[in-house]
Formats: sequence, structure tokens, C-alpha cells
Amino acid sequence: MPPSSTGPALRELFFARRRCPLRSSGHGVVRRWVAIASTSQEQILTHSQECGVTVDFPSSDMLAAMGNLLVYEALGERFRTRHPDLAGRLQVPHSHPLHLSVPLTGGQSVVLAQLRFAKPHDYTPVWAIAGPKISEPPRIWYSTTGMDVLVDALHARAVAELERDEEQTPWKWDEPAAGEIVALADDLAARGADVLVAVAQNRCRAVEAERGAKAEYFERDQGDFVVVQGLGCLVRVSRKPLSGWSASVRADGGGVWQRLDLGDLLFGEPSVVPGVESDHVDRATLAGLVADLARLSRVPTAEDRALGRDGLPAHRSQAVLIESAARELARMGFADVVTDVTCSRLESKTFHIEWWNRSKSMGLGDVQRLYGAAAVEGRRLLVLSDSSATKPACTFADQAKAFVFTVDPEGRRLHSCNDLAREVVLDESSWSPARGLLDGLLR
Repeated sequence: MPPSSTGPALRELFFARRRCPLRSSGHGVVRRWVAIASTSQEQILTHSQECGVTVDFPSSDMLAAMGNLLVYEALGERFRTRHPDLAGRLQVPHSHPLHLSVPLTGGQSVVLAQLRFAKPHDYTPVWAIAGPKISEPPRIWYSTTGMDVLVDALHARAVAELERDEEQTPWKWDEPAAGEIVALADDLAARGADVLVAVAQNRCRAVEAERGAKAEYFERDQGDFVVVQGLGCLVRVSRKPLSGWSASVRADGGGVWQRLDLGDLLFGEPSVVPGVESDHVDRATLAGLVADLARLSRVPTAEDRALGRDGLPAHRSQAVLIESAARELARMGFADVVTDVTCSRLESKTFHIEWWNRSKSMGLGDVQRLYGAAAVEGRRLLVLSDSSATKPACTFADQAKAFVFTVDPEGRRLHSCNDLAREVVLDESSWSPARGLLDGLLR
């Protein structure tokens, strides 16, 4: 841009107010910055001298506002390129709050915007697709989600509303691509089950909070999963890379998750290890089972079966700790781990169980030695430790398909050490999918 053509714009900018908060009327200044964005710093300094004023480079607030505007402009262009059928409807207002909007009939719209949840859950921004009903919770995505995914999701929602039809999969599950969990959710929905959430590639969802809603980020060790609404309970089915398929149930409104014995429910063969290998499970059969469980007034858990078969009387403090460990393992799905008659140790036909009660952490050599003892007996290794384990030891335990837990003597709880153990520890969080909480957002 030649210097002579920038003078009026720069003079106008020099005498404009220096700071431009998003909620102010300063977007005119931002647009002027966009118009002269190609002007070099040297040209700006030259014209400032001609004007007889001293001017700093744009403030951080102004640059942030300009950057946000350019992001929405780029999203709008991407939408029009990928979805020409709705290109004429799309609106990209330059006023606060910035957003993309696809107007529908009756004055309603479907919008895409980056926002934060209300305090105290405003620690990170998310992308949200909302509307046309303000009472519905937002459909949220990571702030780093690619533009193609965001505009495709917005398009799918808008098309469903315009055609008054069901939103297409995988977008109706807030997922960017089809997969095993999306297919399971589709199958469950076709059987009449109320699927609340399906989580695979997009690990971010809006969930209920004490006040309004918040963003929940599900770690990878929780696996890919679906949650189905049952009669007074939630049924969760997960698929994890090391332990395969597992299922658990929790009372509606809170409480702890209880493991279901999928081996017993699917094949009539009680499982002695949490989880069923993925290759052994037919998705249609699993969907039929879960749909049936959702209709039961009480879902039988792995702990129910284990405690019905084995009474575990408590005596001394050590016996109480051992009994607690047995109960925790039974709750996770280790069905054949029981105490001996005196409650002095744990027994199992499937596992060689070691209680590591030394003060030092377990090292690689320690786990290898314990694994060797288990292999001689033709059993798998399960370790309960009073201390932690080193990273090489945990890596070897995963390779050997061994479970390593630490024991909390005060709370009498088991905590995972290696990834395999982490996959079978029950989720202790009390989250529930958000329903009708959009008014809990900052807009």
C-alpha cells in the first residue's frame, strides 16, 4: 500500500481511542485496523512523524480483537466454500458478541461462537453450537478444533432444523467421524434407548454443575463410551485399548459407579477380569443387551454376584484392609478374588496376588520377578502395593497384562498405578450430561 493512501486512515486511527474492549463500540477501529493491516511499521512511524504525534503500535486488546474478527471471517469463508447450499443464509456480524449465524424461520437461528461458561467454570474457552432453542444445552468442542469440523457441525445442525428432520450421524453425537462408539450409539438409539452422550474423538462435553453448566474433559484412560438413561440409573459402556469392553451402572442423580459383568451378561460365563476383549463382542448383541438393561428397575452388578457367593467377615485391622481390597476388586469386576477363611490374604484361581508392603517403590526388576512367579503358576499377576511403582515398572506391567494398584490404608481404597489398572478403576466423578442449561453461559 503506497504511503500516500494510508495517511487519512492512519490519522483517523492515531486520534481514535487507544484501547478497544470487545464489549465496547470500538469494532469500527478494529475494522480500520483490518483495512490497513498490510501497512508496515516503518510506514506507520513515518506518518506519525508527519502528523506530529507519537503513537505506539496497537495495544494487545486491539490486536486480540482484530485476531478474533479474522478468525470468524475465515470460518465464514470456509462455511461458504464447503456448504454452498446455505452460503446465502450465513451471517457473520462484526458486532459483539462475534459469531456465525444461520437464520431459520420464525426469527430463530443456529449459531457458532467461542465462549466461556459462567464463573467459576470460565477457565477455558470452548467452541459452542447453540440454538434454535435457548433452553437446550450447547454442543461444545475443544478450542483447538479444526475449522472444517466446526463449519460441518454447524451445517448439519442447521440442515436438520430447516428440514425438520433428525440430525445426521456422527454430528448428532458431537463427533467428527464415524467409529465403533458412534455406531453403538446409533444402534442403541434405533432400539429406542435414550442415549445421553457418546464420547470418542471429541472429548469435551457440557455437563451439569452446581450452578448452571461447565465443560468436562474426559481423559483418554476413560476410553470411548456411551451413557444411556435407564430406569432410575445411568448405564455406561466403554471401549478401552487394553482392557476392551466394560460396562458400569450408577444411580440417577449421583453415587458411585458399579461394574457390570459383561462376560456373564453376554455369554453366560462369569468374568474373573474386568472387561471383555473387543474382538469377542458383537456390537449388535451388545446394543441389544444395553437396551434391555436400561429397561430394568434394578441392574445386577458384578459386586452383587461376588458378595452373594462369598461372605467376607471382618476381624482385625489388617483383615479389614484385606476385606476392603476384596470388595473394591469385586466392585471393579475381579469376580474370583476372595479372602481366605481367616481374612489374612487374598486368593484367586486366575491371579497370582502379591501384596507389596515395602516402603520403597516397586522397580522394573521387582515387577519382572513377581511376573515370573505368576507365570510359573500359569496365572496373571495382580499387585497391591503400599507404595508407588516406577514408570519402567508400570510399562512392563502393561506389556505383561498385569494389574498394579496402590492401597490407601486410611480410605481403604485402591488407586491405579499402570495404564491397565487405570482402565478398570471405576469413574468416581459425579458428572451428568447438561440438560437445558444454556442460560448458565456468558454471552
